Amino acid sequence: MEYNIVVNGLGHAFLREFGCPCERCRDLSHVANTSVSVIATDTAGDVTWHALVDCGLGVVTSLCNTFAPEETRLDWLLFTHWHSDHSLELNRLCETLQRLARVRGVPFTHIPTWCRSGSAQWLQKRYSYEWYRCLKPVISDTGEMPGTVLNPLPLNTKEITITPVSVSHCSADIDPATFKDRVFCSACFVIETNGRKAVLLWDLDKFNEWIVDPVRDEERKAYKLLRGTDYLFIDCFNWTVEAAAGRNTGHISFATVKRYANTLAPSKTLLMHMSGHEGGEKSPGWGWSNRQWEEESQKVWTREALPGVVKVPEIGETFAL
Repeated sequence: MEYNIVVNGLGHAFLREFGCPCERCRDLSHVANTSVSVIATDTAGDVTWHALVDCGLGVVTSLCNTFAPEETRLDWLLFTHWHSDHSLELNRLCETLQRLARVRGVPFTHIPTWCRSGSAQWLQKRYSYEWYRCLKPVISDTGEMPGTVLNPLPLNTKEITITPVSVSHCSADIDPATFKDRVFCSACFVIETNGRKAVLLWDLDKFNEWIVDPVRDEERKAYKLLRGTDYLFIDCFNWTVEAAAGRNTGHISFATVKRYANTLAPSKTLLMHMSGHEGGEKSPGWGWSNRQWEEESQKVWTREALPGVVKVPEIGETFAL
């Protein structure tokens, strides 16, 4: 069995911002919120398994462009957290899969869906129809601290392992009952198969210092799991800005990406979730296209001799595991 990661989207929450004059927002090409698919194919090249990580705006269109009609399937749905840019197309995804089952003349099967307990409460609240009619929730924990390795997904196969790790993402780590108390709702994923590894490390804030300076035993375990990966898909919201108007953006900048990559030593760092808007027109990153992000980051990577290589992937690009 061969496994690949396919990029469905790498845009930030607002994609093209209404009223923004920058070149990035004026680009008319297809964009989608940050998401990837993990796909297994057999020796004949047929798709035999598909796990989708996050389903924000534009993701279903990306899936339509990736899968041939006869190959379309979804075996697992994974949520890093509950925010709309990672869940907004849940209804579209569920409805199209239900329609597909009817066309194929087979019963619709509820989709095994992993998320943390805090995110489960938010998703259940926001998408109650889909939650009860279309999903088969697999809820993992009761709020373990960032830097804690959670139980691997129950995939019923020894060929691939997907292990969630708790991360801090302050704008999502909110108790849905009170809207103010902190509940850890967010996770990254470590995918291991065929002796190779990929880390999906997006939507995290600057309060994840365990990545570079693990203290607790659990943090050291998480650090070891993330380190030495073949692919590090990582949040890169802005060039240097991590706070705007006196508030934490809830994301990390390229300045922090450098620190994380330097300690985790991936073979390839892949920048996701770019925005650049929060710093204003005079700040680096504002209005940059993905190619500009890549060119500027590669200059820094070379100058500072950071490990491996860095690039910005394209929607539909495939990375072999």
